[in-house]
Amino acid sequence: MKTLLIATAAVATLAIGSAASAQDVGHVYGSLGYQQTDNDNTDSKLGSVNARVGTKITPHFGVEGEAAFGTNDDNGVGGNYKLTNKAAVYGVGYLPVSPSFDLIGRVGVSDTDLKAPAAAGKMEQGTALDYGIGGQYHINPEYAVRADYTRSDFTGDKGNADTATLSLVKKF
Repeated sequence: MKTLLIATAAVATLAIGSAASAQDVGHVYGSLGYQQTDNDNTDSKLGSVNARVGTKITPHFGVEGEAAFGTNDDNGVGGNYKLTNKAAVYGVGYLPVSPSFDLIGRVGVSDTDLKAPAAAGKMEQGTALDYGIGGQYHINPEYAVRADYTRSDFTGDKGNADTATLSLVKKF
């Protein structure tokens, strides 16, 4: 009996979350946040401001674009590095856990440029396959707070980067 009640409560929670999530289909959202990137190729930790724009195509799948611009430099292998810019596009999966919380998974492609030490000049870290996980808490119907982790696997021998992001999301 206890197992039946727990199972029923779990199904009801997921059903309510799915219904709330379905209301977002077709709506555009934007976000502004801060991200910290740990780059293993340059051995640097770089901060940046990031902005995203996206939409849900179905209750459980959407697309988003992202742009980031560096805010600090860090001493790494061979000198100081700074993120010049990063542009990316992602497919995003949503798993509503409750009416106010979604788990997020995303996969996409990015292009990253770094400002390297004077001897090297501008360094294009290049194209990467990105994948990550996160969570989004809906403060109210218009705003949410999102935290996520994304791994970038750069093509060639250009290493990896791990990025943690915290952002405020606004639905339009």
